Amino acid sequence: MSESAGLAAESTVTRTWDQVNAGDELPVVTFKLTLALCVLDAAATRDFFPGHHDRDYARAQNARDAYLNTMFLQGFVDRVAGDWLGPLAWLARRRLEMAAPVCIGDTIRTEGKVTRKYEEAGRALVEIALSVKTEHGLGARARLTYALPRRAGESALP
Repeated sequence: MSESAGLAAESTVTRTWDQVNAGDELPVVTFKLTLALCVLDAAATRDFFPGHHDRDYARAQNARDAYLNTMFLQGFVDRVAGDWLGPLAWLARRRLEMAAPVCIGDTIRTEGKVTRKYEEAGRALVEIALSVKTEHGLGARARLTYALPRRAGESALP
């Protein structure tokens, strides 16, 4: 299993349904969360809840520090799995459960694997379980379903 610091440039390799199997592990992605990232995320998503950028406010809520919002974590898990699958993969479903705040100073580490490969409504689908952890434990877990092209040169959509 390889490990990368942060996210690499978007993948240009597309995995096809024939190339992906239940049990396949995704590469680990790690990076350190900074105040700048939390502030930029709040501005980009227009989520100006103070806990996402005001350290004193977040601490008054019994959080360790300012913390990421839900939209960041949704985009992050989509990107981790989508980069591994490639640009022709199509996100069909996402379920995200937040377990604990992911705060400034935390180092995020992902762990993911393909848990299911199946066909439904004419689509070739894979389900991925992905967890986002920090040194304090589980921050979030996601279950993502992607439609994939069956073979090279085909579309992921029926």
